[in-house]
Amino acid sequence: MKKIVVGFLILFLALSMVVLYNTFKNKPILGQNKVSLTALPTDAISHMGQAIQISTETPDDNYKYDSSTFYKYRQFIDQSYPTVKSTLPRTIIDSFNYIYEWKGTDTSLLPIVLMAHYDVVPVESSAVKLWHAKPYGGEVKEGYIWGRGALDDKASMIAILEATEQLLKTGYQPKQTILLCFGSDEESNGRGAIAMVNYFKSKKMKFDMVVDEGGEISTEDMKDVKHPIASIGVGEKGYVTLVLTAQKEGGHSSIPGKTSSIDLLSKAIYKLREKEMPAKIIPSIKAYLTRTSAYTDQFWKKMSLSNLWLFEKWVLNDMSEAPASNALIRTTIVPTVFNSGVRDNVIPTFATAYVNSRILPGETQQDVFNFVTKVINDTQIKVTYYPNYSTMPSPQTDINSSAFKRVEKAINSTIEDVVVAPVIMVGATDSRSYRDISDGVVNFSPLTNAKGYHGIDERLLITDLQKCIHFYTLLMKGEK
Repeated sequence: MKKIVVGFLILFLALSMVVLYNTFKNKPILGQNKVSLTALPTDAISHMGQAIQISTETPDDNYKYDSSTFYKYRQFIDQSYPTVKSTLPRTIIDSFNYIYEWKGTDTSLLPIVLMAHYDVVPVESSAVKLWHAKPYGGEVKEGYIWGRGALDDKASMIAILEATEQLLKTGYQPKQTILLCFGSDEESNGRGAIAMVNYFKSKKMKFDMVVDEGGEISTEDMKDVKHPIASIGVGEKGYVTLVLTAQKEGGHSSIPGKTSSIDLLSKAIYKLREKEMPAKIIPSIKAYLTRTSAYTDQFWKKMSLSNLWLFEKWVLNDMSEAPASNALIRTTIVPTVFNSGVRDNVIPTFATAYVNSRILPGETQQDVFNFVTKVINDTQIKVTYYPNYSTMPSPQTDINSSAFKRVEKAINSTIEDVVVAPVIMVGATDSRSYRDISDGVVNFSPLTNAKGYHGIDERLLITDLQKCIHFYTLLMKGEK
């Protein structure tokens, strides 16, 4: 018995030494420098406001496309950036998607792509009264530029064009060829990005780096980290929507049966919301946790995140509590549309629900389908794939790649005392299509605690517009 106790003590001490070693070894990896941002170009704020005022809403149905608005936006770009227009050749793809080519001095180097989209989601008419500024007013107040598209994603497009215009005026010429790619339908079907990629494929073009929207700067994600965290997206979750259909004879609402199609479907959705797919920490999220934990002021948190081999289950349970972190560790499934009934006095025969899933790398659409059917476990519920759009999780960009390091360097020269870490993108972007022609796709723009995406009071900090222009300028001028 004594030998067993001594053995346990030795094992405990050995484990403790390993845990403490890993904890204290996990130190901040970046030396921080003070940052001096370049001044905002004279008309940058005005241009941003004008871009918002042109309501480039993109519909799901291409036949309802308001082409006059998109032509107006093209005219605005041409008038606002005359040097870009007169200097850089522009290729127009499928009417409203634009490629500007800025030839480099060394054509043996693979080009880089800076991309953005300028279409926006519609503003809910019922929610307009809740806005603190006109949704398409482009107003400047309280240090913000207000309106739909201010964040998603006209800020990136205007910043790229402002940076390009200023550099062209100085006579600057990049070493690598730079392509500016602007899409017009990212919020609906992304066909513009696919068409641009097909155009590049036809020319057998490959790219060293592709930078798109996605990752941002947060001072809120980890309150115990007293530094801003810049999350660089290195891959995207997959996407699938399933349709759940219940069928049961309906009739007059005055003589209801024990169950209806709505009852059946509601029960199925309740069961589905009570269960979650298994959680796991993929490599990019492990790197995120390791990097950020080096800066935490909570010893126990630093210890657990520095020793995931021992504390992974505890960390997963903790991350599961908040929606944002939960989305990083598992495939999510949520009902988004529920349809049934035609009148208040008619019991409907059919009830349908759309269930949307964002798929973690390592899992598939079939895994989601199997999970949903198993959890519902009801032959009265028919489960089918929604045919409009689905995709597997994307490949992930290596955090040791030149593309990641180049963006990391530009971030450190834009944001003071920043922690840079990789992350998986939980939403979809146009850059997914570019992974066929580049191993260096990254998602980042220097927006800070951005709020209002697809919702009420979307607004852009003026200081963030300045950071965006500075950031893209550095990417254009940077060496690998």
